Amino acid sequence: MKRRYDNYDYDEAYQYELNKEIEKAAKEQFRKENPLVDDFEEQWKEQQEKLEEWEYEKLLKEGRVNCLYRTSTIKCRNIKSGKEFAEVMIYPSFCNRKDMPRTRKKRETKQAQKNLNDKNARRNLIRLANINFGAGDIWATFGWDDEHIPDSKDRAKKDVTNFIKRVNRKRKKQGLENIKYIYVLAIDNYTRPHFHILMSGDGIDRDELEEMWGKCKRPNTRRVKPDENSGLIGLAEYISRNPHGTKRWHSSKNLERVPEPTRSYSKFKKRKVERMAKNYEVLKQNIEKEYMKYRMLDAEVRYNKITAAFYIYARMVRD
Repeated sequence: MKRRYDNYDYDEAYQYELNKEIEKAAKEQFRKENPLVDDFEEQWKEQQEKLEEWEYEKLLKEGRVNCLYRTSTIKCRNIKSGKEFAEVMIYPSFCNRKDMPRTRKKRETKQAQKNLNDKNARRNLIRLANINFGAGDIWATFGWDDEHIPDSKDRAKKDVTNFIKRVNRKRKKQGLENIKYIYVLAIDNYTRPHFHILMSGDGIDRDELEEMWGKCKRPNTRRVKPDENSGLIGLAEYISRNPHGTKRWHSSKNLERVPEPTRSYSKFKKRKVERMAKNYEVLKQNIEKEYMKYRMLDAEVRYNKITAAFYIYARMVRD
């Protein structure tokens, strides 16, 4: 098989959300063509669909490189419920190395770039949560009061690891294995430092757990109740949010790990990908047709302004 080139940072190369960018370009074009319009927004709405269609066709015609599309699929099964989740990433694979998008993996840039670089780590946290935790487990928020506020991140991390050790010592006396956990520290730029933790819930009383922390008066513990469709995606997204770029997440070594993705060059041909990028319903139909018995939860489409090629990311569930 002829060699293909697709070893690049997809998140960095495909930063532009297709729908937003096309609407922005179409609106600018309409404004240029109608400089004297008084009720701009009303007339824009009347022409919006037509102009967005024109912008999309223009984008396709501007494609400057020859590529096919590679599909990577990650499937994860929850160890408690058996529910399966899948993620699909469809991205260009180029015939020539020179056509591959140029990215800089070690770039130190603005907060927006840092958030972009953080996306893969957050996705991995969500996968780990959806594999390892379920109904009856615990997610909690613990903080520090004035008497116990840590003077550094290292001290905060030490407090958390000591807390986990106390929990595990108690479990050992009960004949239970160490807890599984994922925790996220929120320290810098917060009025009150705290951490979120998702952890095993068997053999643990919430009141006793809150007392074991002992460094604040109002800890908050809850039993996990997975969403019927999306499992723990919403919860994991919440605890992994990174508004200040200062949260750090850590996990126990006894978690079931995320399986390696499967890859294919033949699932979605170029023309089909272009139709999927253009129409959400077409995207949904093709994804669910290719992955039988899965239901698509959500998807995003982005593109590269230089290559005019698309990147599609979709999440699915199978009961």
